[in-house]
Amino acid sequence: MKINNQIVEESARYICDYLSTGLDSKFSYHNLSHTIYVVKAVEMLSSALAVSNHDKKILLVAAWFHDSGYTQQIDNHEMAGASIAEKFLAEKGVDKEDISEVTACILSTHCPQKPMGRLQEILCDADMMHLSDKTFIDASMLLRKEWEVTKNRKYTDDEWYLLNMEFILTHQYHTSFGVKNFESRKNKNIKRLSSKLKEITRNQIGNNEATPVLFNKQKKNKERLERGVETLFRTASSNHMRLSGMADNKAHILLSINSIIISIVLSVLAKKIIDAMYLIIPTVLLVSMSAASIVFAVLTTKPKVSKGIFTVDQITNREVNLLFFGNFHRMELDKYEWAVQEMMYDKEYLYKSMTKDIYFLGKVLALKYRYLNIGYRIFMYGLIASIIAFAISFILGAHGNYPQ
Repeated sequence: MKINNQIVEESARYICDYLSTGLDSKFSYHNLSHTIYVVKAVEMLSSALAVSNHDKKILLVAAWFHDSGYTQQIDNHEMAGASIAEKFLAEKGVDKEDISEVTACILSTHCPQKPMGRLQEILCDADMMHLSDKTFIDASMLLRKEWEVTKNRKYTDDEWYLLNMEFILTHQYHTSFGVKNFESRKNKNIKRLSSKLKEITRNQIGNNEATPVLFNKQKKNKERLERGVETLFRTASSNHMRLSGMADNKAHILLSINSIIISIVLSVLAKKIIDAMYLIIPTVLLVSMSAASIVFAVLTTKPKVSKGIFTVDQITNREVNLLFFGNFHRMELDKYEWAVQEMMYDKEYLYKSMTKDIYFLGKVLALKYRYLNIGYRIFMYGLIASIIAFAISFILGAHGNYPQ
């Protein structure tokens, strides 16, 4: 049986009762209120991203169970929550495939989040949507209180705000909707945290500006690193394109020279071969050399175009390189625009695509220069052999020693 509305409703009732009775009151953040918040976030994201009804039901069940593991353990609570969900759904007769989807979504919420696939990305974004919420500071204080009593971790105000700052700076949303709509609001919370740190610093006695200075240095280093990465990709790509252009120009030179040689041979020597039979072998050698060189020059410049079609699954799984025209030239504009937006809003996917682009440009360049090298070797050695053959033929022909 597939997950249906009844299973979703029963999951909601079960978790409400389960957390109300089985979760310790010391969990002031990871409690039923947070679970309901994530469920609502999943509903909103599913509608915005046009998720199918069945996938939405899978996400809702995963959202209800995603923090249920706190009733058993704190560390790796996602594994415990996945086990609770698996047992509940199996008792309801749900298909193993749907159970697997639900447990995979729950496990993907483990920090640092590394979701695989669209459903996992949606649940992860829903779980972290509070980072872009106006109530973020208040919610973080609940988490601070929870950690004090459950993990015995106590922080000063500046330590806590700095910890939150570091976490929020390294976090990124995974869905295109999350990046587009939540990142700007998350940046506002970064500014609020920065203001809190500055206020604490002003109120402290003495010179305690190390924390803001450290944060500014980290931010500048991050910005400098990103600029360096962009420069790296831009330089590598332009170098590959220049090398490709040079290979094509060299191939055109080889093609032109050998075309001229063949034209001269056919127009001049062909008429004299009948009267000078001793020129047949060097002439055939010269024409064969030129023809072989032309073949490898053409192979150097010969374009290779792939099927030009990608699927939605390839985009959601981050498998296709949208920077190469051969992967999209037969796609409709609206689908390509959607795919590019998915890539633009996912920095990891973007950098991975750029890396793939440079890698495959390098593979094409290697093939081009291999063909070009062979073509020039044939031309060089063939030309030398032809000249020697012509010289021998002329000497033998002049003395009448050439065999008839």
